[in-house]
Amino acid sequence: MMRWRCVDSLTVLGLALSFTSGCEPSPEPGESEATGAVTSGAATSGASTSGASTSGASTEGPTSAATEGSTDASSTDGSTSSSPGSGTDALTDAETGTSTSTSTSTSSDSDSDSDSDSDTGTDTGQEEVEPSAGCGLRGAPTGLLKGQKISVDGVDRSYNLFVPKPYDAEQPHAVIFSYHGVGGTANTDQFRLDKNSAANGGFSINVAPQGWPSEEWPENHFVPFNLEASLKVFDQVLEKLEAEYCVDRARVFVIGHSNGGQMAFHLGCLRGERVRAIFPSGGRCFSYGPGVCDPWNGPQTQCSGGVAVMSVMGQDDVTRHADEEATLAGFRGRQGCSASAAPVTPTPCQEFQGCTSGLEVASCRIPGLAHALWKDGHDPLYKVMMSF
Repeated sequence: MMRWRCVDSLTVLGLALSFTSGCEPSPEPGESEATGAVTSGAATSGASTSGASTSGASTEGPTSAATEGSTDASSTDGSTSSSPGSGTDALTDAETGTSTSTSTSTSSDSDSDSDSDSDTGTDTGQEEVEPSAGCGLRGAPTGLLKGQKISVDGVDRSYNLFVPKPYDAEQPHAVIFSYHGVGGTANTDQFRLDKNSAANGGFSINVAPQGWPSEEWPENHFVPFNLEASLKVFDQVLEKLEAEYCVDRARVFVIGHSNGGQMAFHLGCLRGERVRAIFPSGGRCFSYGPGVCDPWNGPQTQCSGGVAVMSVMGQDDVTRHADEEATLAGFRGRQGCSASAAPVTPTPCQEFQGCTSGLEVASCRIPGLAHALWKDGHDPLYKVMMSF
C-alpha cells in the first residue's frame, strides 16, 4: 500500500511527531500503523459480551439516569443547551478538553459552549498517512450534515457529520468521533471540533453519533445497555466514510464526555486496531458487571491492539476518580507504562512513563472543575490530535 510522508518534528505525549501543511505519496513502505487494517474479527469479539450485560443494572445503571444527563445536552447546529438535574451521580455526562494554558475553568456547565474560537496556528502533523479508498473521489456532500442514518440490526441509527469546506478529495483527513453524555444530543462541535477543523485547513472530518434509550435505561446513551449497537454504528460509519471521503485510516480519534467518555474508553479497548488515540472526559471504563474493560473484574481479555490515551477529569469530580484511575491502570498495564508520571503538554496533564512508543497514557486532572467540560482545553486538545 502506498504510504505518505511529511517533515519536521515535535514531541507531544512522548512521541516524535511530524508537522506539515500537506503530504506527498512515497513509494517506500513506512512503519506499521497503530490503527492497522480493519480487523473485524478481533473488533467484534467483545461487542455482544457481558459489557452490554444488564447484570449490574440494579446497582448503577437506571438509578443514575436521572442525574447523568444533567450536565449533558447539546443541539445539532453547534449551539448547546443544558438538561435539568444535579450532575452529581456517579454516571453523569458532559464534555472534555485539554489546555496548554495553566488557567482552568471553574464552571460546572456541561455541554454549553458559546466561546469564540481562534486558529490554533498549528499545521497538520502526519509522519505517515494511510489514505482510504475514497481519496480522489469527487462529489461527496460537505458542511454540517445533520440526521445521517445507518441501519443497525434493521433499526435506523442517526449521527451528525461535519465535512470541512472547501473539502480536498486528495488530502487524507483525520476522523474524530465525538460522543455526548446521557440525555445529550449529537453535536459535532461540542468540543469545538468543527471550528478547529475549519481554522486548520480542514484537518478533520467529525462524526457525532446520537445516543439511544433502552429498556434498562430510558435516557439517550451509548454504554452499557446500547454497547453492541454503538460499536456497530462506529464500524459502519467509519467504513462508509472511508469509502466516500478521503480519510486517513491511521488517524481515527475518539472523544466524549461522561457516558461518551465511557464510550471512548470502550472503543479504545474493543477497537484498538482502528483507533489511534482516545480523549475521554469525565469517563471510566466499567461495564455494570464483569467483562469488556471493567477494571474491577479481572483481566481485560477482550481488549485488542492499543491506543494513546489522554483522560481529562475534574479535580472536583471525586465520585469518578477511583474508577478512572483503575481504568487508566488497565491501559497502562497493557501498554507497558509504569505508575510514575511526568508533566506533558497540555498543562496540567501528566504522562505515565515507560509506555510503548505510540501508546502513551496521560491523565489530566483539572483544578476547580467538577463533572463538566474543560472549555479552556478544547483548542489545545485539538492540537494534540493534530500532532499525531
